Amino acid sequence: HSQNINTTFLKSRLSHAITISCHLFYPVYCLRFDKTGQYFVTGADDQIVKVFRLGVGSSRMNGNLKETSLPFNYCANMRGAVLVCTLRGHAGVIADIDVSADNAMLATASGDGDVRVWGLRDGSPIAILR
Repeated sequence: HSQNINTTFLKSRLSHAITISCHLFYPVYCLRFDKTGQYFVTGADDQIVKVFRLGVGSSRMNGNLKETSLPFNYCANMRGAVLVCTLRGHAGVIADIDVSADNAMLATASGDGDVRVWGLRDGSPIAILR
């Protein structure tokens, strides 16, 4: 009986928000949200890091079409995510991702032994630590 209550409680608290197929057939090994929760970053076995923005585009609220604060529309719904940039340069599986305290930079580590530092918003390369 208690297991049924726990399952019911979990189902009421958890919901599937979105599924994103972003690294083809490669498994995603790490995912990190930025400090605002508006961006998330994935790293996978394909040696690629991808930065996404949540909730961009337009949506219907109360029957009216509402535009987001961005000056462009990627045709994503408010629960969707849009690829902002793809970061290439690692020669191994992406093993870890972290975001700086000021939310300006992103660090990625891979099986090649490198840690790469990028600009979070535009993906510009900043440094390579070997």
